[in-house]
Amino acid sequence: MRKIRLLLLVFFLVVFAVFMASNIHEYLTSDYTAPEISAEEEVLYLSVDDPDEMLLRGLAAVDNLDGDVTDSLAVVSKSKFIAKGTRNINYAAFDKNNNVGTYVRKLVYTDYHSPRFRITEPMRFVYGNSSYNYLRYVTVMDCLDGNISQQIKITFGDTEMASESVSQQKIHLQVTNSAGDSSVLVITATFEDFDSYSKASPALTDYVIYTKAGEKPDPPLRSYLDGIWMAGNRKKFSDLGFDPEKDVAIDDSRVDYNTPGLYVATYRLSRDTANANGGSYRVDFGKAELIIVVEDAA
Repeated sequence: MRKIRLLLLVFFLVVFAVFMASNIHEYLTSDYTAPEISAEEEVLYLSVDDPDEMLLRGLAAVDNLDGDVTDSLAVVSKSKFIAKGTRNINYAAFDKNNNVGTYVRKLVYTDYHSPRFRITEPMRFVYGNSSYNYLRYVTVMDCLDGNISQQIKITFGDTEMASESVSQQKIHLQVTNSAGDSSVLVITATFEDFDSYSKASPALTDYVIYTKAGEKPDPPLRSYLDGIWMAGNRKKFSDLGFDPEKDVAIDDSRVDYNTPGLYVATYRLSRDTANANGGSYRVDFGKAELIIVVEDAA
């Protein structure tokens, strides 16, 4: 009996020793160390048009057992902007034992600008319509996200009478891109009786343009003229006997091209008309307003 107990004790001691030796070997040979990521550039400068592959430029990852694991590098996420045009990029690298190394560096877009609105028709409406589609001719393009027109938020400001036949309402448009940058555009919508709505006025290719502080618009303002606008239709200048050079005056005196902000240039249509005495007098028609957004030059 005593001999059997001794044999059992020896057996359990051997099993315990084997178990401990196995655990110690596993501990000594297991890999708990994550790869280390390094970068040639602490701050990455890229164009908004550069492909996502460029986000990995200058990165390397080395593991204590697997060696070079740069091929495992991946972009995990992009932060919202921490400053306009600047965000953090979060990276990860993996070894064969699924240990994960992480790294964060700044990305600066060298040519970023905020989302830009485009309006292709004047914001003029006839009194009495059952509904007004304020955004029908409004789009927004973002240099990061593309077309984000569906994200426009609209709020309405004050309304005032411009004349007996025309009232005006301020409309605030706002849109935010995926990086958290917002653009706001304040426009004026006019509500007119049909006589006013049918009055000839300059038609423009665009009703919102952008330029940088310290720069005049390129192309110049006169290049945006696109004929005559009457009651929602466009006609050629020649069809109605107008000369765009002589009959359209452009006033951008209120635009400060050196200071970022939102300004308005006015296009006024008028022409000389003969009178019964053989002379002539100037007849004023309608006007069009071009919103000029002067952006920060930086």
